[in-house]
Amino acid sequence: MDLLVVGGGITGAGVAREAARRGLRVALVEKSDFGAGTSSRSSKIIHGGVRYLEYLELGLVRESARERQELRQLAPHLVHPLPFLYPVFAGESLLKIRAGLLLFDFLAGSSRTERSRRLSPDETREHLPGLRDPLKGAVLYPEYLTDDARFTLANVESAAHLGARVLNHAEVVELLLRDGRVHGARIHDHLAGDEWTLEAEVTLNATGPWAQEFLVRSELPVPKRIIPSKGIHILLRRSRLPLEAATFLRSSTGRRGLAMPRGPWVYIGTSDDPFEGSLDRPRAEAEEIDELVEMTADCFPEAGITADDVVATWAGIRPLIYEEGKATRDMSRHDEVWISPPGLVTVAGGKLTTYRPMAERILGRVGEARGRPIPPVEAGDPEPLLAGAPEEAIDAFRARTAAALHAAGVHPRIRGRLAGLYGTEIDRLLEWHRTDPATLEPLHPDLPALVGEVRLAVDQGARTLADALDRRMALLLFTADGGLGGAPRAAEVMGERLGWEGARRREEVEAYRALVREHGPRGWSTPA
Repeated sequence: MDLLVVGGGITGAGVAREAARRGLRVALVEKSDFGAGTSSRSSKIIHGGVRYLEYLELGLVRESARERQELRQLAPHLVHPLPFLYPVFAGESLLKIRAGLLLFDFLAGSSRTERSRRLSPDETREHLPGLRDPLKGAVLYPEYLTDDARFTLANVESAAHLGARVLNHAEVVELLLRDGRVHGARIHDHLAGDEWTLEAEVTLNATGPWAQEFLVRSELPVPKRIIPSKGIHILLRRSRLPLEAATFLRSSTGRRGLAMPRGPWVYIGTSDDPFEGSLDRPRAEAEEIDELVEMTADCFPEAGITADDVVATWAGIRPLIYEEGKATRDMSRHDEVWISPPGLVTVAGGKLTTYRPMAERILGRVGEARGRPIPPVEAGDPEPLLAGAPEEAIDAFRARTAAALHAAGVHPRIRGRLAGLYGTEIDRLLEWHRTDPATLEPLHPDLPALVGEVRLAVDQGARTLADALDRRMALLLFTADGGLGGAPRAAEVMGERLGWEGARRREEVEAYRALVREHGPRGWSTPA
């Protein structure tokens, strides 16, 4: 094996895809499920990093802003345009914000139709009804909404299509060291109970928030301290906060955040505080939830938002590189790559939007670690679309599949959700439906999901109920009951395909029930 990638978040998935594209023999292993950590608990946006202008990180802004368009081309089924507003209140300079967004347009290379524009207070409130006073106006510019877990999975699948070996629920328990050099790892399969060794010329530690812990557990030096920073989000019904655009939030007390509409929901984030708990189970705490509720109520006083309006919560960990004297919110999102000891490359920092250029930088260091450069992509070889991206124009694809789903009797609410999560997988569902009518049956009367999605999740590597209902079907965070109503039927479908007996099916449902409880309206403190 040329490269063993440890960590199946967006960084590891992106590196595996890029390495396989260049002809390397690659293996990608993840101790839980692909995207189960930060890569399914982010703010779920492909964004240009406007707020980094505040810190004069122009290079990061330029890279982020231009990557948005690249990702829109590579994954049009998962990167959805969304108007984004930067409101300006009394005491702030609208001219200064407008100038900052003009600089952003320049760095982004924005086309005429994508350039930012100024909105009056009335125009602002057309997008953000009930926004607090005293409002001077806003600047509107485009950003992109995504489903981070499915976006990560698309990169994993793409890596596999290009020849990489990918395996979830497989944990590195020991690095193989000979003569001071790492030569691969011993790996434990949590579901099968097997262990084996995998020899690799270079091993990449792409474990995100666990990168420092990975080195310490292996009794290896840590070149720079990594600070875990926790960010939480709360989910509200869009009927309670009927936003027509995403927006930065700033309360009258100076508390900052963002609000993102997604289908019938709006989610609010995010905290940015040092985290000292278990990296495996970050959860929103009641006090943190209350702070976001208070900020939302202050920003939209007419809505009367209270803690009773919170439907669900989630929390993720950012792996930041420590900077003396800075709060976590002010620490850079730049990535850094270290080689130590020989044969082991570690990456820290980074962000979802810039995972592709980050993968190229990492592979440059992998080339250094192996003593010879990584083969380049052949000149003129176009970058392949991410898994699930249709070859036809996205609007034509969506119109065609929507018509086919409508003809098959699929409810409009379900069709809209499918369009936001899936690409050519919808064609697979339609094909299966020809021989198995149950494919397009609702998973549960109260859920906008289909039975066939569970089968699709298994085909895409789901090995637990949470793998399917959370990471692949987005039901845990974006339904009123966390998708729990559909859990028994989903366990039946998975059990039939994976050979689960009755006891295993019941265990999966109970484990999922606990997960739903932890992501409930009151977060980690929710009683059993």
